Amino acid sequence: MKYRLYQQARNLSWEVIRDCKINCFPVNLGAICRHYEIKTIPYSKFTLWDMVDPLAKKGDGFSLKFEEQYYIIFNDYVNNLGRIRFTIAHEVGHILLGHVESITFYRNSEIDSNTNEEEAQANIFARDLLMPAAVLSALHVHSPKEIATLCNISMQSAGIRAQRLAVLNKRGCFQMHPLERGAVKEFAPYIEKMNK
Repeated sequence: MKYRLYQQARNLSWEVIRDCKINCFPVNLGAICRHYEIKTIPYSKFTLWDMVDPLAKKGDGFSLKFEEQYYIIFNDYVNNLGRIRFTIAHEVGHILLGHVESITFYRNSEIDSNTNEEEAQANIFARDLLMPAAVLSALHVHSPKEIATLCNISMQSAGIRAQRLAVLNKRGCFQMHPLERGAVKEFAPYIEKMNK
């Protein structure tokens, strides 16, 4: 993936944290969807299946635009709330990154795609929105289990985040970007409370 696209997704996650005043874990996805006027519908209540690619029904969720309204349709038959949360964040990423103007995206994996830059971007956005590295580091949270519990996400996503967090902790390059500093500032009272 081009670094420019990585930066765009990462920076957007920090902007969303700031703009939606996200200040604690687990990140409130309902507040984010309300802020951006994105409607969410579970598969069990979705009735317009003939409008979307049939493969979408087999996935974790998808996003679409219909009559100027954005929707996230998520698979509520998945028996893992953390995975559902990552799917919703991933689809928010597609919408806010401008991917959902003419194409419906559907998600089938928590692992970054090496072949589809838009899918990889949406995964980076979701990862950095739900598990901002600088905040986790400030909380001294490192293991996949700690991350999964604190952020209410799946162990698979937490494992991916823990691997990247270990690299970032070695570098010690947190809060170099003003948007990241802004995201950490939103969490500052929470970090202080949790570290007592």
